[in-house]
Amino acid sequence: MKCIFLKKPRHLSCFVLLAPFSLSLLWENDALAAGRFLISPYASASSSKAIKPNKSKTAADETVTQRTTYGLKIDIGLFRFLSFQVGVGTNKVDTTRKSTTMRDEFGEIKLEDSNLDLQQDGEYKYKEEQRLATAKFLFSPRIGQMLTLKAGAGVRARQRLLSLSEPEKADGSPGTQQNIKDPIRYHALASAGLSIRLLKAFSFGAEYNFYFMKFPKIEPHEQEVAISAGVQI
Repeated sequence: MKCIFLKKPRHLSCFVLLAPFSLSLLWENDALAAGRFLISPYASASSSKAIKPNKSKTAADETVTQRTTYGLKIDIGLFRFLSFQVGVGTNKVDTTRKSTTMRDEFGEIKLEDSNLDLQQDGEYKYKEEQRLATAKFLFSPRIGQMLTLKAGAGVRARQRLLSLSEPEKADGSPGTQQNIKDPIRYHALASAGLSIRLLKAFSFGAEYNFYFMKFPKIEPHEQEVAISAGVQI
């Protein structure tokens, strides 16, 4: 539902189609004039668990990675209790993994098919960058003058850039390195949160997002808690 990372014109999906629709609603309802245009830098902490718990697997067979994402969100008020939110962000992981745990936590990339020589108990450098874009509709009733609750659903587009490196060889020469550019993948999301107005034009928000890697299945999934500080126009 995002076009920011798409490679082919025919893949310009609903993210493009929703833009004129949302702008037309914005124009008709005079949402900007009502001061319902919120720009919020945000930071989030997320964790993933891609392998469904199984008694035959040990803890080493499951991969859980913590990520910190930084980005920008824009909330557009459409109606009194409805808003449309778009956001972009990025996160990076730089760590070392053993060959016994060299698997993709989301089950999207087959790392065992790489050209690396995955030796038993070998340690490999693992780097990953994620480029993210989201779009979602939120039911956002206001309670009093300061508190706004939010609940909704949408879609996330994610592109992953991976770099895998073997350890140095016995003669001191560098090991093989492989770069993987995963195609853009789309995941359904459910969201809940709240926003507190601190001053006339400033607010603080907290949000919980649940991403379905293979909707409607729960596993694998990713969970995220985000905080933001925004200015309202």
